[in-house]
Amino acid sequence: MQSSEKHHAQRVGEVIGCDSRFLTAQCYNLYCAPPLGSLVRAGEQPIFAVVQGIRTEPLDPSRPVLARGQDASSLAEIYRANPQLERLLTTRFDALVVGYRQADKILQLLPPSPPPIHSFVNTCLADDVSEFTHNLDFLRFLINSGPPMADEVVVACLREAAACRADGEDFLVRAGRSLATEIQGESTRLSAILRRVRT
Repeated sequence: MQSSEKHHAQRVGEVIGCDSRFLTAQCYNLYCAPPLGSLVRAGEQPIFAVVQGIRTEPLDPSRPVLARGQDASSLAEIYRANPQLERLLTTRFDALVVGYRQADKILQLLPPSPPPIHSFVNTCLADDVSEFTHNLDFLRFLINSGPPMADEVVVACLREAAACRADGEDFLVRAGRSLATEIQGESTRLSAILRRVRT
């Protein structure tokens, strides 16, 4: 089990909404969400979740974003000329809950309860990802999370996980077999996922 100090160094935001299956987190820094498909952990009794969608939007929904760069030569110039933007915008991400830690054991089941609001959300280091993805039961959550993004998240998650593992190629072979079981009779879908995982 990784030390809390090590995880605190990777803190990216806080839970601002959650239920048994999903959580929404607000990032501390604009545009600093973990990548799509990456594994994160939240709460003192940690749950694990896979990033499913990222968005940047106004903090105040009544103040829509306006175009500001007609005379600017770069994006950086827009932000330099409008320093207030970082206080008016926020980056949030949604993540699908795929398991939790109970004592020293990881269970790929829905947790008994979701993490409290304002729980810290941390990126998972390579050792965390390797430990969690030793078991591939979590793929069932991703495959069945619904359109339109389910397959895209599966692809992104497997690519992220393989990059964290010393046995990346063997891991992808095992994942392909697990997916073949989960989506029997959907050979076109399976082929599309596996093809994109390896691109």
